[in-house]
Amino acid sequence: MVKQMKVLIIGDPQTELDLLVDLLEHDYMVVTATSAKEALLAAGAANPPDLTLLGMLNSESEGFDLCRRLKDSPTTRDIPLILIAADRDSDYKARGLEMGAVDCIALPISPPLLKARVKTHLALRAKSDELREAYKKIEDYKSKTITELTVGRKIQKSMIPSDFSAISDRDEFKVYATLLPGREFDGNFYDFFFIGDDRFCFCIGDVAGKGLQAALLLSVTKTIIKSRAGDDFSTASILTHVNEELTALKQAAMFVTLFIGILNIKTGRLLYTNAGHKPPYLKRGTGAVERVDRIHGPQIGIVNGMVYREDNTILSKRDTLMLYTDGVTRTKKNEKKRFSDKQLEELISSRDYESVEDMVGAAVSEEKNFRGEADQISDMTLLAVEFLSNPQESGGPKLELTIPNLLTESAGVKAHFDTFSEHYGIPDKTRLKMHVVIDELLTNIISYAYLDDEKHDIEIKVELSADRLKVSMVDDGIPFNPLGIETPDTNLSLEERKIGGLGIHLVRKMLDRVSYRRRIDKNVITAVEFLKADKK
Repeated sequence: MVKQMKVLIIGDPQTELDLLVDLLEHDYMVVTATSAKEALLAAGAANPPDLTLLGMLNSESEGFDLCRRLKDSPTTRDIPLILIAADRDSDYKARGLEMGAVDCIALPISPPLLKARVKTHLALRAKSDELREAYKKIEDYKSKTITELTVGRKIQKSMIPSDFSAISDRDEFKVYATLLPGREFDGNFYDFFFIGDDRFCFCIGDVAGKGLQAALLLSVTKTIIKSRAGDDFSTASILTHVNEELTALKQAAMFVTLFIGILNIKTGRLLYTNAGHKPPYLKRGTGAVERVDRIHGPQIGIVNGMVYREDNTILSKRDTLMLYTDGVTRTKKNEKKRFSDKQLEELISSRDYESVEDMVGAAVSEEKNFRGEADQISDMTLLAVEFLSNPQESGGPKLELTIPNLLTESAGVKAHFDTFSEHYGIPDKTRLKMHVVIDELLTNIISYAYLDDEKHDIEIKVELSADRLKVSMVDDGIPFNPLGIETPDTNLSLEERKIGGLGIHLVRKMLDRVSYRRRIDKNVITAVEFLKADKK
């Protein structure tokens, strides 16, 4: 329930009080006083007024004395006081303002002006109360630093994977990470998980800020990354989306440095994006160490509408990528000596490591030895990924086409696909099924993804491997997910049924997997048919 604001009206003669009461009592709780003594009692009551109107009392001195006493008392000094005086009494008004009045209204009273001034100063009072409450919360927050740190650490610990057993038996790669908490909570985090069967996603980040707010931002960031990466294989697209979500939160001075990579564990292709994070080191199987120093955009959460970029490289057998936060190289031995990036690079290149655990452990030990007895102030996080396979050739046969956004192009695409199918022995049943898929997907893209009549290119890729046939289409139209179209009720008659959606419904029924994702500024629709060994 909204509290009704209370106004104290002080004055004499009685007629002035009556006029003020009549003007304000419909909007506020009004109390009156005709002397300084009554006014002090009313102002110091258990339920004090939110604003005071002071008219002329028996003498100017009584009014000034009352004004002084109200402003000297801790219980009443913050109650705004408005003087009511004759327009000609400029000295009286000036002295009243000097003694703490916030405003002055001239006689004769203008009802609209009076109501506007009262409303304004009550609003300012409410804001002042909010600021005082916020300041109190800040002070309480400071007094609870230890509790906040404990809560932040619990959130941090719950958000980072510590069990490596689920992936310890992988022959293609190894991963290991550690997070060492500092004296201050810095919001470090890391994560790793699979996207499908062949893509391994990993990331490391550092949230700016301290305490519980940083911990909550850490939690939100990590959740958005994992959610987005579930159906988005572009690191640039993932971080562009994370940035959109975090800038929408409008948290002042809160941002995140991030490095994210997606490793194809069969081909060794590493796709990565660095958003203002420390560039990692890549130690090749030959022993050479290089800095992966491309930065693809600023820290996440700073620039609204930022579109991040990405790069890729191929990892060979025994190549190891070492990621770390700036807490590692922020360590000070004294005021002049700091553990540097160069020292970390030299440590990585100094010898062969038996495992990623060995490399991470060596870095931690080196930092501790360098620091000596000095406190570890900041969080330190290290994550290493080693590729253990000989890279396989990327996929099998491919058919790649680029066509304009014209419905007449569908026939040509199907003709190219028929030639591809005949060459690689794709069964007729599968080939004809894909004819329907090509028709429906192209029709939806051309009909709904473009708002103009300009020419647009649609990229089509057909990929054949031992166990699956995949068709993907990429367009630069507006964000449009054809899978989001409501599934038609096939039990209804044609007249009763809503127009649209039947073709896509048919495609989803026919194939093993159909998915959509938005990749930065493009729509990507993918259809997959699994091929059984007995298909001829």
